[in-house]
Amino acid sequence: MTGEKSHAVNPRGRDLNCPATRRLLKPVPTQTMKPTSSLLALAFLASLLPSPAHGAEKSPEPATATTEDREHARLVSARKQANELPEVLAAHQQAKADRAQAQKAQTEYQTANKRALASEEAYRKALEAGLTKVDPEAPALLEKEKAAFRERMVKARELRKAQVTPRRAATEEPDERDDDEAAR
Repeated sequence: MTGEKSHAVNPRGRDLNCPATRRLLKPVPTQTMKPTSSLLALAFLASLLPSPAHGAEKSPEPATATTEDREHARLVSARKQANELPEVLAAHQQAKADRAQAQKAQTEYQTANKRALASEEAYRKALEAGLTKVDPEAPALLEKEKAAFRERMVKARELRKAQVTPRRAATEEPDERDDDEAAR
């Protein structure tokens, strides 16, 4: 590949070039097993296999298990056949393409958002430096204005909350019990 992005998708919905999955997908193992350890692993796995003597001791499975197995096999077969239908294949391909497009858009959004935040921060720093260069007392005045603005916003928010509470009480309908008590 010449730097092109693959559109293959893993089961989690991330493309295979995602940094989270890139370290998991290595074409060649970095450390090969030593012959001794591979022989030990093979012997251990072989010891776990059932021997003919173990099979003779077990009683036959109940009839319900074979019925469930048949039903499951039938369901698996039906799923395979349904997945091979042209309209299902087309829908699956479209879903994969849409997922890849959504992932690409999300990645582009995140990149653009990071870039925008970085440029806004650079603008703020440049503005502060410019204000200090033009007027050395400007940053102190700016902080004073910001504090006054915050105080006004807090007061306005508290006033709005105080006004909303009486309005809610006036617009709420009285409970049914109040109507019954008034009729008595």
